[in-house]
Amino acid sequence: MSDRGRGEFWAFVAGLLAGGVAAVLYAPAKGEETRKKIRETAEDTYHKGEELYDKGITEAEKIYHDGREKAEKIYSEGRTRVEKTIDAIRENADVEEEIKPETGAKAKK
Repeated sequence: MSDRGRGEFWAFVAGLLAGGVAAVLYAPAKGEETRKKIRETAEDTYHKGEELYDKGITEAEKIYHDGREKAEKIYSEGRTRVEKTIDAIRENADVEEEIKPETGAKAKK
């Protein structure tokens, strides 16, 4: 999650909590009942936030591991191709560098 998204998420949670508190405060009820409702609303919101956070972490870890596996596969395939190319170049270089014994010139096969 980007820093911007994280800030927006917590702003949403704070707004949700503030809205819940305002609704409870304006509802006709005794002080004890009002405090209980505020506490319950805050606890519910906190637990929902924890659940969302845990889901986000789980999803981020999955995306990270999937991306890492793909990157490792691409790296491995690329390394194999580079090694094959280097071997082919070395083979061609060895063929071109053979020298004819009588003239001292390089010969190609």
